[in-house]
Amino acid sequence: MNIRDKMRKRLKLNRPSLRARARPPKHRSAAGTRFSAANLPGALAMQHCTQCQHVQYPPTELCGVCLEDALVFREVSGTGVLLASSELHHSLWEYFKRRLKERAWPIGSVRLDAGPVLITHLADTGMAVGDQVQVISHTDAAQVSVLIAAPASRDLASRTARQALVAAMGLDKPALRDGGV
Repeated sequence: MNIRDKMRKRLKLNRPSLRARARPPKHRSAAGTRFSAANLPGALAMQHCTQCQHVQYPPTELCGVCLEDALVFREVSGTGVLLASSELHHSLWEYFKRRLKERAWPIGSVRLDAGPVLITHLADTGMAVGDQVQVISHTDAAQVSVLIAAPASRDLASRTARQALVAAMGLDKPALRDGGV
């Protein structure tokens, strides 16, 4: 194999659109990395300020109320209300591009009973604004935590029920491409 063929092969491997297995985005800030570490699959942990007890999301370096830097992750109840829902029709990430060819990807904003508003994947497209939901965290194929909202009536107490939900959404595996490099 000559140098030209080697360079061509390297270029193909560096293009995400040509890879056989696309993974979800994993670029996170330092606070986002700590969020992923605190959120084990199923449990939901949010940043709490040790000074004013404010619960905040997304994770940051300082409290949004009192500017204290002593923030700890504590488990919170995942119950809340769906504020808005939408469908993602286009993405710059190859992982979602491949899924969007099949159908639009449902996302929504949820106000937790603990206070913060979260942007989540929606497990059920039939949920309406104002519905009671439960939010769980899941470690996706890129090994980072993502949030999933499901109807409050759905039983997600067991690990197998949560895994079935994640598998139905396709978040448990990379997006495949036939004929990829």
